[in-house]
Amino acid sequence: SADGDPAQLAAAAAAGDEATPANNRRLSAVDRGGGPYRILYVSGRPNWEFKFLRRALADDDQLELVGLVRIARREPKFSFRRRGERSTNSLFDGFEHPDDDAAESYDEPVLVRLGTADAEELRGGFPRVADELYRYDALILDDIEADAFTQDQLTLIEEFVSRRGGALLMLGGAESFAAGNYRRSPVANALPVYLDGPSAAATPPPSARLALTREGWLEPWVRLRKTEPEDQQRLAEMPSFQTLNPAGLLKPGATLLAEARDPAGAAHPALAVQRYGRGRAAAMLLGDLWRWGLHRRSERDDDLGAWWRQMARWLVTDVPRRVEVDVLADDDGPPGAVTLRARVRDAEYLPLDNAEIAIRIAGPEGRDDELTAEPSADEAGLYVARHVARTPGPYRAAVSAVAPDGALVGECRTGWAPQGPADEFQRRPP
Repeated sequence: SADGDPAQLAAAAAAGDEATPANNRRLSAVDRGGGPYRILYVSGRPNWEFKFLRRALADDDQLELVGLVRIARREPKFSFRRRGERSTNSLFDGFEHPDDDAAESYDEPVLVRLGTADAEELRGGFPRVADELYRYDALILDDIEADAFTQDQLTLIEEFVSRRGGALLMLGGAESFAAGNYRRSPVANALPVYLDGPSAAATPPPSARLALTREGWLEPWVRLRKTEPEDQQRLAEMPSFQTLNPAGLLKPGATLLAEARDPAGAAHPALAVQRYGRGRAAAMLLGDLWRWGLHRRSERDDDLGAWWRQMARWLVTDVPRRVEVDVLADDDGPPGAVTLRARVRDAEYLPLDNAEIAIRIAGPEGRDDELTAEPSADEAGLYVARHVARTPGPYRAAVSAVAPDGALVGECRTGWAPQGPADEFQRRPP
């Protein structure tokens, strides 16, 4: 057959080489997703890890990184104050504040917010209710102990992964994993490694080198080179790491993607991932990835930045949004018929009923169709509409959902491509 050029296809058909050229070309709809996706980074202290992460994601218009960094711990203190003595943390001495409410007191940690959308975002610290945390698509915990959160916040993090469908990444450090007292917390349930057992109590090696496992070689987002020999050379040139959190066994269903090998040749878990509920969780047990960023062979060498970008993209991939739509072929309808199924969720990612779903469809002929999706009797929060294509070609649908109180829930887009004669002549009759 010809290579897709209409003139060549017609000439081949006229010469008798093919019964029909109508099935030689097909259109495909590719969903590239749509951001921006928001990632919340929470750290127990200022460190270089956030510097390299922030630099890596700065030019990615699909990712928004919001930082919450603790620069001073809470200092419980009791004293009889003299007249005129302030109750704020001494860290704020020498700075002007309109009142004591503008600065943290002794019994509150001092937090710095970076990359927030407005002055109110994260003003009260780490989110305490679901609709605040569920605004983010992924959460990164870096070197911060479990005691920095309340029990309700720890449960909220676990539900962020299991119910909301978000992604969790815990980075290694002096106060992460078992060292951060996460053993008996709800967050430990989401992590892909056990935080107890003989292995978790082992002394971490003084230095370790990173190596990919068999499963790691199969994951494109873990590799950075086109071929295995080139990636092997990259791994050999990487610096050794000095901070490794010991962990227990891998959980059933989890996947170990990278190991840290000590000078004696023993292998320790370094990067593990797993599905948990509707979301996913990852554990990077190395606590000094920044050494990789300092070990640059040239100004153009940015392997750590590329790894962070791939890691961030993996975190937000397939994370549910409040409004989602899929397109299914309607086999019982006329040719070109499809069913559009929109799922709508409230701020806590529970099914939202009594919403108004408007769908605007743009077809290849240049005219728009406007549809209203009706609630499904089979599933809460599901709305259904049907459309029949008049001509073959690409179709795009813009879906908007409005809550019963009139507030906009969200918008999303999708597309499909009915083939027309290509489907009809896909199999030439004998």
